[in-house]
Amino acid sequence: PCPGPERPRCPPGPTRWGICSAGAISHDFVLALRTLPPEEHTVAAVAARDLGRARCFAQHFGVPRAYGSYEELAQDPGVDVVYVGVVNPAHLPAGLLFLRRGRPVLMEKPMALGAREVAQLVRTARDKGVFLMEGFWTRFFPAWRRLRSLARGGSLGSPLVLRGELGFDLGGVSRLREPQLGGGVLLDLGGYGLQMALAMLGGPEGQPPPQITAHGVLHPTG
Repeated sequence: PCPGPERPRCPPGPTRWGICSAGAISHDFVLALRTLPPEEHTVAAVAARDLGRARCFAQHFGVPRAYGSYEELAQDPGVDVVYVGVVNPAHLPAGLLFLRRGRPVLMEKPMALGAREVAQLVRTARDKGVFLMEGFWTRFFPAWRRLRSLARGGSLGSPLVLRGELGFDLGGVSRLREPQLGGGVLLDLGGYGLQMALAMLGGPEGQPPPQITAHGVLHPTG
């Protein structure tokens, strides 16, 4: 069981987001965040390994504070939750940094590079009693939530097969072909279909299927 949340240590107001990484995915996340009412959500700070990039990001979005290290963001008392948008191999160290400082974390998918790393993040979040979630935005689409409700209520019978197709021309994205960079189908867009299958084909209370077998084609890089 996760320890109960502490009482807020700041006056009521908007959730103050810290953005870890000034890359393209963080750019997209902040664009989406800005569609919400400013009295509910605001971006308070951004951090990147290069201070210049963090400052450019902050200037573009009107973010008050920019840092040249993730440690500085973790120590900022004016941040309520951190969105982690770093490259896949950095999810574990960045996540642990913020969780150990008691910062709730929204981790861009994939949560980490494998089950052991995910377990370490989850264990740390539970030990510290802080929020941790993988950023699969599709789980919050109204159509998806309605579909899950119908399936769990028995309106669709017992789902036995889910077929999903997702394809993009990503031939120019070299990191997708490099295992050391967290490349491959499952750690990128393939995760969307996988998490949907796990949700629809498991038990009524969200249990995973009793058996999983994977088939695929390996790139020469592995």
